[in-house]
Amino acid sequence: MPDTPINYLLAVGLTAGLTVICVGLHYEALRLISSIHPKRLSGKLNIAVMILLIILTHCIEAVIFSGGYWLGTEWLGIGRLTGMQEHGPAAYIYFSLETFTTQSIGDIVPIGQLRLLAAVQPLVGLILIGWSTSFTFLIMRRDWQWDDERGARN
Repeated sequence: MPDTPINYLLAVGLTAGLTVICVGLHYEALRLISSIHPKRLSGKLNIAVMILLIILTHCIEAVIFSGGYWLGTEWLGIGRLTGMQEHGPAAYIYFSLETFTTQSIGDIVPIGQLRLLAAVQPLVGLILIGWSTSFTFLIMRRDWQWDDERGARN
């Protein structure tokens, strides 16, 4: 992993590409979740399903980033992750999940230009988690209000 301009460009491209993919996925997931609103179920059940779908979406986004770490390590040669006992998919997913959530225990450390991806992923994760929080608030307000109106009619 030489310290060359092309490797930095590869890291920037990989980071930008993964960011765009995850933001697009997040938008589409929230749009889909918003359109699913079965009136025959309680608002509380809708909210529970929504939360589970949002958690699943965040996990998928972390898996997408883990693919970026694998790609950067194995194909692009722009860095590697040190401290991994095993170099299989589970290790990349573990590192990506802890980075996405900003937990960052520190047992696995990126080196080389792959550090750019590891530096930007928590920012992306925080923004997407914040977006999910705002969305959850709006849906809860809508569903709980709908439950209250339905209860008043009965």
